[in-house]
Amino acid sequence: MDKNTRARAVASTQDELEVRDIREDLIITKSGSVAMVIQTSAINFDLLAEYEQDNKIYAFAGLLNSLNFPIQILIRTKRIDITSYVDYLKSQKERDMSEGLRKQLEIYTQFVQNLIVQNDVLDKNFFVIVPFNPGISFPEFGILGNKKKNEEEETYKQMAIDQLLEKAKIFLYPKRDHILKQLSRMGLVGHQLNNTELLSEFYTIYNPEEEENV
Repeated sequence: MDKNTRARAVASTQDELEVRDIREDLIITKSGSVAMVIQTSAINFDLLAEYEQDNKIYAFAGLLNSLNFPIQILIRTKRIDITSYVDYLKSQKERDMSEGLRKQLEIYTQFVQNLIVQNDVLDKNFFVIVPFNPGISFPEFGILGNKKKNEEEETYKQMAIDQLLEKAKIFLYPKRDHILKQLSRMGLVGHQLNNTELLSEFYTIYNPEEEENV
């Protein structure tokens, strides 16, 4: 693919994305809304005792009942290449160890190899998305027409985005703290994704073939 073709492909992809910008750990959409993404840990529900399962269900119900704002729960499944882990296990055979331990290592290595052949190794990430929609579209913000110079237009856009972000933070930060508190009651640990983490997530979503080759 030559440079011009690649540039057209990038431009085409950007045109299709609803995301306008990622700033101050928040996603700004082209429609003028803002979203915060919270990633949370997970628990293996099936391994819990019955009373523990009941406690988690009640805690989750408490979270839902406490909400007076919309959220979206997103589960993202990714394939994992653990070839490097198998290579690491094989390299450990060269270490000085007892014959019994070496045999156990060989059995475990073979188990992992068979797992790769018979199944896709998957990783799941869990996110809670909290939106802020001020009800104002970006065309009202950004297009001043021919009366203003491009530099003035861009300055106006940035001022509008700054104002939008300030309003969004006032709205979203208390919601974030509330959700994190409720998650902790379920025994989960959550955190708000920062700019780098958000960019990484979007990149791997739209470049899945590169993610599988990592």
